[in-house]
Amino acid sequence: MAISHEAANQLGTDLVRVMKLFHTMRQHAPRLHPAVDATAYPVLFTLESGPKRVSTLAECVHSDVSTVSRQASMLAQHDLVEKLPDPDDRRAAMLSLTPAGTALIDRLRTQRGEWFRSMLQDWSETEAEQFTAQLDRFAGALESSRDQMIKHFADAMSGVHTTASKEQ
Repeated sequence: MAISHEAANQLGTDLVRVMKLFHTMRQHAPRLHPAVDATAYPVLFTLESGPKRVSTLAECVHSDVSTVSRQASMLAQHDLVEKLPDPDDRRAAMLSLTPAGTALIDRLRTQRGEWFRSMLQDWSETEAEQFTAQLDRFAGALESSRDQMIKHFADAMSGVHTTASKEQ
């Protein structure tokens, strides 16, 4: 059974509020590495599972290749990732975490865990587990709907371009 329109609107409002709060907090949070912007953290965390090409990384972090390429270059300059030859295509490079990159991820994970633990100190373990399960479920639904939404907007935009072309 689908949720009501009112419940969906309230969820949307609450999520926008949470995203704005996270954005503000990210801008004011102290950096664990002075040269690494928080927007590059997803690249580091994604490389934790093993070396990847920039194009694969971009897909994993839901960003464009040029942005991830810039982030990867910056991370490599600071010895947090290294570029390795792709064993399947020697012309291409793969990125891999260095020991310094792994150490930074460990510090980030510890700091984030302590922050959430402090913030949710009045929650029971059961409440936190239930919230985590629902958040994971929501993230899965969001990922599943992403491709459908992108196609919907692309179709809508192609209709706009087609209409505009006919009007000229």
